[in-house]
Amino acid sequence: MNIPFIPSTGTFGPVIAQAQGLMEGASKAMSIVMLIGFIFGTICVIGGGFAIRRGDTDAGKLSIIGGLIIAAAPAIVKALFSAFGLEGSTVDVGSF
Repeated sequence: MNIPFIPSTGTFGPVIAQAQGLMEGASKAMSIVMLIGFIFGTICVIGGGFAIRRGDTDAGKLSIIGGLIIAAAPAIVKALFSAFGLEGSTVDVGSF
């Protein structure tokens, strides 16, 4: 089988533009997921406070700790990436 040689022009502009659009879309999607996680974590913390008020201290403490972890997950992951020297390998979370 003979494959003809096609000389490359060396322009990757359209490919890079498509990758930039994908990165922007992923950034917006991650910001929406972060917002939903923060709201869910806040609801868990409030629910834990109500559980403690009802007298269920064990479930209340677990709910508060879980809510704090859920709400702070983006900051925790960013700190881990920075600690291991991987700051530039992620897509930044943008505003939406």
